Amino acid sequence: MKNGKVPDPNTIHPIAGYDKEIYVKSTIKNPNIIVGDFTYIADSDFERHVTHHYEWIGDKLMIGKFCQIAAGVEFVMNGANHQMNAASTFPFYTLEGWCQLADYVLGRLSSFYGESIREIKSGMC
Repeated sequence: MKNGKVPDPNTIHPIAGYDKEIYVKSTIKNPNIIVGDFTYIADSDFERHVTHHYEWIGDKLMIGKFCQIAAGVEFVMNGANHQMNAASTFPFYTLEGWCQLADYVLGRLSSFYGESIREIKSGMC
């Protein structure tokens, strides 16, 4: 307890008057990003550091409690991956209008994407 205050994980700015560091949990808008209490970043906007996180993929980013995230860190999610077991790594099926042409070009190859979750558990930060 400092200055008679009890730490609150729902506070956005843990240091009064300083907006370059935030507790992440209470700033998250994306339901596929889960962050534990008191995890902080040396920035004012955490979600802009999570790239290629597309709703239709359904992957989650989970970060535990009491983690420190440095300025400049980027979380590159599964949407950045390209299919590696086909005739081409071009992302035909993720871009609009390519489905029928991709079937023709690739000879109706099948592909399967399972769920993939990047998880950072408490104590692994």
